[in-house]
Amino acid sequence: MRHGLLTLHSRHITTLHNVTPPVRAASNKCIDKMAPFHLEWLRMSSQPDRTAAFRWIVITVAFGAFMSKLDSYIVNISLPTIASRFNVTTAEVSWVVLVYLLVSTSTLLLFGKLGDRFGLRKIFFLGYLLFTIGSLLCGLSLSMEMLIASRFVQGAGCAMLVAIAFAIIPKFLPHEITGWAFGIAATGAALGIAIGAPVGGIITGFLSWRWVFLVNVPFGIFAMYAVNRYIPDGRETNSENLKKAGFDILGAALSFIGLALLIYGLNTGREFGWTSPRIAGCFALSVIFLGAFFLREIKCKEPLLDLRLFKSFHFSAAVASTLFAYMLLAGNSFLLPFYLEKGKGLPTVTVGLVIMIYSVIYMAAGPFAGRISDKVRPNLLCAFAMLSAALCSFVFAFSLAAPGLLAVVIFLIWIALSFGFFIS
Repeated sequence: MRHGLLTLHSRHITTLHNVTPPVRAASNKCIDKMAPFHLEWLRMSSQPDRTAAFRWIVITVAFGAFMSKLDSYIVNISLPTIASRFNVTTAEVSWVVLVYLLVSTSTLLLFGKLGDRFGLRKIFFLGYLLFTIGSLLCGLSLSMEMLIASRFVQGAGCAMLVAIAFAIIPKFLPHEITGWAFGIAATGAALGIAIGAPVGGIITGFLSWRWVFLVNVPFGIFAMYAVNRYIPDGRETNSENLKKAGFDILGAALSFIGLALLIYGLNTGREFGWTSPRIAGCFALSVIFLGAFFLREIKCKEPLLDLRLFKSFHFSAAVASTLFAYMLLAGNSFLLPFYLEKGKGLPTVTVGLVIMIYSVIYMAAGPFAGRISDKVRPNLLCAFAMLSAALCSFVFAFSLAAPGLLAVVIFLIWIALSFGFFIS
């Protein structure tokens, strides 16, 4: 890969071959700074077909974004079937989703640090490996406990994919195509969200809920091959900083335990009683662990979360609005399959097709909302979209007993338009 490409003397480049003119011009501006991105890309540029290599890097990253989002939504549609298969309550089967989301979100920052320390390709490959193994174990699960434990493994793999995927693009691709590459990756994520529910319904209805997980296995194996074949290692770049770089394992542990206790308390409070010693203890311990996490992040030299970012009102408002938006979206996406199957008596395949209405409208609203955001202040557009989504959910809550599916269809169109405008 590096043969005949460059010779380094005292942090300067003395010879340079086989670099296309646009990239040579871009490289000359910062060649003296020895930016890691340029060194990695130049090493790759000696390959006979750089364009194909770049294309495969983008495909591999976009596929990781697609799989991580797809699995977050494809499983929801099969939850009623899983609950019936293992004879568990809705609260118990919700842990199939909760443990996945908890692990995949609370370890993102940690795996990002590990990628800087040990190389992006290693962590990205490990992410696909854990995701594939977790998917296989989920599909072979013989009990609810085994399924939840397998989802833990799958969630860890998902966190690695998400944490590393969008760091690969600016590191290994020339600046001229990074915007295009980010767009392709974002499209992969949006496609996973859009088709998750209908695909899950079709698979569960015609095959089995197990195939919702097993379908990931062959794709995961192919993705591991692509990562090993096309993603550069990147270990040698900025080696001195990597040796000095740390990652806050204690902070990650504190945040994970605190969030786990909080989610457990919220999820089982109704079952055990909100004032019961178990639930009160969960909330109290959650406050202690999360408080310790924030104190740790303030004092730590290499924090997982830089709390100074929240001094910005605009940043804090954006984070808060996104949090509440996805809380609303997650609640609807989790409960709607139960409502349609148990309340309306629809088969799983039909449920998937009904929810496809949301997917189609959501994807169609994106480009239209993007054009409007060029003419209207984005904060006003997002505020309007969230008010619309909240009003939609409020109205639908009083329409649950309505006969037929008209109220459901109106709800899906309305909520899809609202979220399409908010996300875009």
